[in-house]
Amino acid sequence: MRAAVTGANGLIGANLVRTLLRADHHVIALVRPSSDLTSLTGLPIELRRADVLRPDGLAEGLAGADIVFHAAAYFAYWGHSADTLETTAVTGTRNVLHCARRVGVRRIVLTSSSVVLGSSVTPTSRDETSDNDDAAEEPPYVRAKMRQEREAFARADELGLELVAVCPTMTVGPHATSLGPSNAVIVTYLGNPLRMTYPGGCNIVAVGDVARGHILAGEVGQPGERYLLGGENLDWATIHTTIAELAGIARPLLTANHAGCYIAALAEEVLARLNGRKPSTSRAQAKMVGRYYWYDHAKAARLGYAPRPARRALAEAIAWLAASPHISREVRSGLLLSHEVYEARRYQAGEEAQLKERR
Repeated sequence: MRAAVTGANGLIGANLVRTLLRADHHVIALVRPSSDLTSLTGLPIELRRADVLRPDGLAEGLAGADIVFHAAAYFAYWGHSADTLETTAVTGTRNVLHCARRVGVRRIVLTSSSVVLGSSVTPTSRDETSDNDDAAEEPPYVRAKMRQEREAFARADELGLELVAVCPTMTVGPHATSLGPSNAVIVTYLGNPLRMTYPGGCNIVAVGDVARGHILAGEVGQPGERYLLGGENLDWATIHTTIAELAGIARPLLTANHAGCYIAALAEEVLARLNGRKPSTSRAQAKMVGRYYWYDHAKAARLGYAPRPARRALAEAIAWLAASPHISREVRSGLLLSHEVYEARRYQAGEEAQLKERR
């Protein structure tokens, strides 16, 4: 199979590329001309430069593919305007579908998000039939993803394309060119001297499992359907305690309320601006505190999807993050990484070596 992956250098894209390669598929990796290619260095891929907002070059980028995995979008709660988020998500997706149709590709897998299905005020799970009842109050990123998915299904139907949407939950793991909101959850706790947790919870999933879920959806998913790609539903105290155990630091000492999280996020945004970096959390995310982003992936499981435990997913993410520039030298010096993290690091190194030997 010749698979084209848009946003191939992002967290999900880079891991999808690797999973496709391990399954002996030919990978056409699409990235913007200005993209950081660190996450793709040394991989046996066909690299093509294309921007989802420029249809002419995009059609050339998709030419010759049997299937398109459309993972290109901004996953951000800070630093991008609502218009930018929506244009990239909605117009970009529309362009991908039209260009795929133009070059004869009929099968498309769209990387949507679990947030399009909303969240709950109680610890209950949502599934693919759930609606986001708070759409008007959601951050711009969430609204953009909701509109992206609606546009994708409507346009695919018009064009006669087979589109399947996958909805990853909080996806953590290695091989990202930048620190997205999911891995930032880990980094924020590692660097927080107060060892603070907060109410609510989310669903943690390993990026490798999300990549495998994409391929399952492409191979046996039903066109016109969406599939949740999740792992374990956990409250934040359990997530932060697990991070602490894996990293060898103190467990949560305080539970912040909504107001406390908002003030902390505002302070982080101010410091980030002063230091010329992206904040590890934002006020938009603070508004989501106290809710449960819990989901049921039973529908994907019927396709063969079987995610690993959240603890292992977090260990794999910490193994990569601890050696990355996303964690400061000061924070790194205070970590006492567990054997689970070191095992994950050795496994990752072995996997990378095997892939790069194929060149």
